[in-house]
Amino acid sequence: MYEKLNNDDNLFDHEALEILLYSVCPRVNTNPIAHALLDRFVTLSEVFNASVEELKEVEGVGNSVASFIKTVGLCAERAGSIGNSPSLKTPGDCKRFIDLRLHAKREEFIELYFVDKACRVRRIFSFTSAEKSRVSVSTDDIVRNIALARPYGIIIAHNHVDDTTKPSGYDDGFTRTVQFICNMNGTKLLDHYIYNGIDEIYSYRDSGRLDEVKSLCSWDNFEKWIKTLN
Repeated sequence: MYEKLNNDDNLFDHEALEILLYSVCPRVNTNPIAHALLDRFVTLSEVFNASVEELKEVEGVGNSVASFIKTVGLCAERAGSIGNSPSLKTPGDCKRFIDLRLHAKREEFIELYFVDKACRVRRIFSFTSAEKSRVSVSTDDIVRNIALARPYGIIIAHNHVDDTTKPSGYDDGFTRTVQFICNMNGTKLLDHYIYNGIDEIYSYRDSGRLDEVKSLCSWDNFEKWIKTLN
C-alpha cells in the first residue's frame, strides 16, 4: 500500500482510507474497517462528515478511531475553506507579507517563498543560524527543495539587523547562486528583498540589480560559476 502511495498509483477510496487508518490502528488489518466505513457512508466525503457517534456505530471503530477520522475531516474542511494561499502579485503584497514574517526577528533570517504561476505562496523555507548578523544556506538544500516542490518562481527575503538595507557582497553572491539554480531548474527568480522595517525594504528588481544578476548568470557564465564552487 505504501509503495502504491509513494509511486502516485491510483488508489481506490477504500485503499486510501486503509492507509490513513494505519496511523491510528498500528499492527491492525485496517482493510475491513475501511470497507465497513464506506459500506455505511458510501463516499469518503460522508465518512469525514459523519459525527463521532455515527462513526462508532461501525464495527471496528472505537472512540480513538472515530475521533481521528473526525479530526481529519475537520482539517480537510478548513483547508478547503482557507484554500487561498497568500498572494504576492504586487510589490505591496510582498512587502506586507515580508513584514508579517520578519518584523519581530532579532537575528538574521533568509526565507525562500516558492510561488505558483498566480504568485500564490506554496512553500516557505526559513533559515537562520547562531550568528546575529549572518546566515548561510546550503546550496544542496535549495536544489533539493526546488526538485521536490517544482515552483514556478522564487522570492528571496531576508532581514538586516544593522539598520541598513544596502546589499552586501554576500547578498549579491547568494542572489547569483539562487539565479543559477533557477536557470538549471526552469524556475524564475522573481525578486530578492532586504528588510529592515516595513518602510525600509530594498528590492533587487525595483533597483535594477536583479536584471544585472540575470545577465551575469546567463548560461554563458555557467562554467565560470561552477569553477567558483570548487
